[in-house]
Amino acid sequence: MLREPRPVGRRRHAFASGLVSAVLGVVLTAATSSAVEDSKSLVDITVENAVARVGEKAVIVAKISVRDGLQITDSYRHRITVSPAEDVELERNVVRGVIEDNSILFKVGVIAKRAGAHTVRGIIRFSYHSGGELDIRTAHFEATVTATE
Repeated sequence: MLREPRPVGRRRHAFASGLVSAVLGVVLTAATSSAVEDSKSLVDITVENAVARVGEKAVIVAKISVRDGLQITDSYRHRITVSPAEDVELERNVVRGVIEDNSILFKVGVIAKRAGAHTVRGIIRFSYHSGGELDIRTAHFEATVTATE
C-alpha cells in the first residue's frame, strides 16, 4: 500500500529548494557585478570635442586604450556608427578606427551648419583579446562640436 508523503517532508523540500535558489541568485549576482566592474576597467575611452567656424570642417577624435596584458584585435573592423545630428553634416556615417600603439584612434569629420554647440552621438564597436580569448564590445559615443561665427 502506497502512503502519502508527509507534509513535513514537502515543507523541507520546498525550503531546501528555496534556499538553493536564493544562494544561486546571490552567487550569480556577485559574479555578474564583478564581471561588469572588471570590464569597465579594461578599456579607457577618451573623446576630444571639436571647435571650428560655421561651415568649416572640424575633427572629433576618440581614442580607446586597453589595459596592460590585453591587445587590440587586428582583424576586427573597429568603427563608430554616427547618427546624423541636427545642423551638423557628417563626413561619413561610419568611421573606421586605426590601430596605433595598442590603441584605436577614430577621427570623425563634421561640419556645423550654424553657430553653437551641437551633440554628435553614435555607437563604437571594437575588439580586444588576451591570448586566445576574444572580446567584442560596444560603447556609446557622444561628442560636441562647437561652431563659431
